Amino acid sequence: MKPQGTLYIVATPIGNLEDMTFRAVRVLQDVSLILCENKRNSISLFKHFAIETPSQTLYGDRSGENHLDWVVEKLRSGDNIAYVSDAGTPGISDPGSRLVRLVRDAKIAVVPIPGASALTSILSISGSQTSPTTFLGFLPEKKGKRRRELQAYENWQGCLVLYESMHRVKITLAMLKEVFPLAEILVGREITKKYEEYLQIANDEEANLPKIKGEFTILVNNHTKKITKDRNTNTDIQS
Repeated sequence: MKPQGTLYIVATPIGNLEDMTFRAVRVLQDVSLILCENKRNSISLFKHFAIETPSQTLYGDRSGENHLDWVVEKLRSGDNIAYVSDAGTPGISDPGSRLVRLVRDAKIAVVPIPGASALTSILSISGSQTSPTTFLGFLPEKKGKRRRELQAYENWQGCLVLYESMHRVKITLAMLKEVFPLAEILVGREITKKYEEYLQIANDEEANLPKIKGEFTILVNNHTKKITKDRNTNTDIQS
C-alpha cells in the first residue's frame, strides 16, 4: 500500500528573490501539486526558479472546509502537495490555516519549509527584549475596534508586532502613540525590497514618515519599566 503524502507549507520571499531557500525550491519542484493563495501572483516566482510543477489557486480556503476534501484525498492516495501564499510564510496573516487544520485533523503529516517573514525580520533588528511578543497581524478596519484591540495591551510589558497598509499607517501610528505613550516604535517599510527602510520613533517624538508607500511592519516596544530604567541609567552615566 502506498504511504500517505505530505503537505508542505512553503515560505517564499516577501520581496527579495534571493531569500528563497534551496530547500523551498527543491520541495516545490518535487511535489505533485502546488496550491497557491493566488496562482497569478506566484507564476513569476515559479518561472524565476524553473519550477514546472502543476499549480492552482486554492479557492476553497475562503469557501469552507468541504471544498478542501479533494486535497485530503490526494494526500491519502500518496501525493505530496505544497502550499504557498502570495509572499512570505503561509499562515502568518495569510490564508492557509483552514487547509492545515483539515489536513492535520485527517492525521496527515504537515511539514513547514521556513523562510522569509516580516514578523521575524523586524524582531531581529529591533534591539528590544522580544520576550514576550504578541503578533496582531492586521488590525480591524473600524477605528473603534482597532482602538479597543490595542487598549487591551496598554498595560502589558512586552512587544507587539502588526502589519499595516500605506492607506492607514499614519492613522494607526497616531493611535499607537496615544495608547502607548511611553513605548518605543520601530517602523519597517518594504522589508527586503529595493527601498527598504526603518524608522525608530522614541516615545517623545512625532511619527513622521518620510514616505507613505509600500507595505509596513510596526513593532511596539512596550517594556515601559525597562525603557524608563535604561533611560535613567543613561542619564546617570552622562551626568
